[in-house]
Amino acid sequence: MFDWSKLFRVSVILCASQQLLVSAGFPDGYNVITYWGQNSAGSSDSQKNLASYCDDSSDVIIIGFITNFNVGKLPTLNVANACVGSEFEGTSLLQCDHIGKDIKTCQDKGKKILLSLGGASGAYGFSNDGEGTTFAKTMWDLFGAGDSDTRPFGDAIVDGFDLDIEGGGSTGYTAFVKELRTLFKKDSSKDYYITAAPQCPYPDAMLGEVLDEADIDAVNVQFYNNYCSTTSGSSFNFDAWHDWAQNKAKNKNAKVFLGIPGSESAAGTGYASLSDLEPIVDDVSSSYKNSFGGITVWDASQSHANKDVKPNFATAIAKLVHSTSGDSSSSGGGKDDSSSDSDDTTTTTTTTTTTTTKETATSTEKSEPTTGTTTKDDSSPTTSTPSPTETPTSGNDDDDDKKDSDDDEKDSDDDEKENDDDEKEDNDTSCIQEGDPCSEHGKYVCTGDGFAVCNYDQWAVMQCAVGLQCLSTTDGGSIYCAQTDSNGSSESDTATTCDAKTKTKRSNPLTMMASASPRPYTSSRVTAQLSVTHINKDKTYEAIINARRLDTKAFGSTVVVEMKMAPNMTVDSVTQGQVKQQGQTVKLQVKNPNRKSMAIVFTISGSMKSDQGVFVAPDVNSMKFMT
Repeated sequence: MFDWSKLFRVSVILCASQQLLVSAGFPDGYNVITYWGQNSAGSSDSQKNLASYCDDSSDVIIIGFITNFNVGKLPTLNVANACVGSEFEGTSLLQCDHIGKDIKTCQDKGKKILLSLGGASGAYGFSNDGEGTTFAKTMWDLFGAGDSDTRPFGDAIVDGFDLDIEGGGSTGYTAFVKELRTLFKKDSSKDYYITAAPQCPYPDAMLGEVLDEADIDAVNVQFYNNYCSTTSGSSFNFDAWHDWAQNKAKNKNAKVFLGIPGSESAAGTGYASLSDLEPIVDDVSSSYKNSFGGITVWDASQSHANKDVKPNFATAIAKLVHSTSGDSSSSGGGKDDSSSDSDDTTTTTTTTTTTTTKETATSTEKSEPTTGTTTKDDSSPTTSTPSPTETPTSGNDDDDDKKDSDDDEKDSDDDEKENDDDEKEDNDTSCIQEGDPCSEHGKYVCTGDGFAVCNYDQWAVMQCAVGLQCLSTTDGGSIYCAQTDSNGSSESDTATTCDAKTKTKRSNPLTMMASASPRPYTSSRVTAQLSVTHINKDKTYEAIINARRLDTKAFGSTVVVEMKMAPNMTVDSVTQGQVKQQGQTVKLQVKNPNRKSMAIVFTISGSMKSDQGVFVAPDVNSMKFMT
């Protein structure tokens, strides 16, 4: 007689296995994710075909972008020069069979290929949840395991989708993800993934609620073009995203990726050299080993052409990530890349970086500025030498002599350690007191709830004006005063206060929660962040404005911004635009590099007439976007 109970048990196991497959976490170990498709480097030969990047420098490649949803009809696919002029008959949807072949080639090599929705250009968004559900079915039929006569990549099936939502608000995206998860269950032959690409200010202005409510496998956090960039010292907020992954994400296996520019021209601010990245990756992988997933690079055309290290930045990043394992207690770990890449990665270390001015290539990509100017002073890290362990001795004369010698050596080591500790205290700026010693005349740092300036050999402690707080510039080299918003913190602001009696200091600024973030300008249509990138010794400054649409109407070809500067602050230039200043009122006319876009990033520069030498950000309530 047939045992129906066995069939029931088998059915339950199969259903459970399928459910586990659908909700599987992101690929194990530390991974490198690379965006491809937008040719942000800008030249005709800077972006190779997709299969060219399916080597050991990337584990996951995200194709960008779907730039117009056109719900209920066919969407717009934009992959820059990778597919031009070939469209399905009677439509404007690209037919890119060659990309489909490359997708399968990459998948055969074990790579995961995702398709990203959004980006900076285009116009997109949902009016309601129903549109999100409908569009999920469209994506499944066109790019997933569904069926359609107009599949841009032929019979190739992507491994999931990415949400790089730079504007348009959050409406409909939770429903979109929920419907995709339902559709994924129809295909048990592979794992499917959903990722998102929020900007680093937490919570993200577009996807904040979605990230809490939807089942997201990983976030590719853009730690650039904002105050919280990788290079911004104590304002770097990986900890906020770790807290999201551990305590707020619906998917308890969600991973946080460190999103970086692939070269200096890939972003207006936030590019970090390999030597700068190494200690940061070491810190986040050991401090946040349960959430750290690896590095995400914008984009392939930039990182492979970047020769700051040999053979290129992409290979160097892969070696860094794949050789990282966090601390000794970590159960995770990356892949050993030492045997898979025959090229040695080398870098040239210098003590200072000179000021450079460059033009930044533009395309229909993520929030990338039209032009950027970056200046950076690098300082050498401080290290300390531990004292050797003393060996017990017997009572003979030789041993007494040896003991005296050991004592002298120990005293010498203690003196060296004391000097190192003094140097560390000089570099630790979290709890400076009036009159404390300093070594770099003219240096400004945030400390406690104010700021300090090194006046020859002593720190002078001051306060920002009422209602303002000290923030680090994005290059970590100086400070400015601005209105702040504590929404980015998941811990008490007392984490950065200073005990005047005990002079208690933070042990590691990378692992501490930043106490403040600049308050964004927000209206019913636009949200924007102004972050100061650099302040020069001649009292000139550079700042970046990162603006995003909250509605589904895109920025046009010209963007007009008006704001009121603090007294004695001038704006002298803006990238790709014109400046008019009358008194404290400044009007910026900025040419959008795209005909229309959901986000725009541009750089302003100017000077400070104040004797204090501290930049004061404009009142966020005075900033107006008039287009």
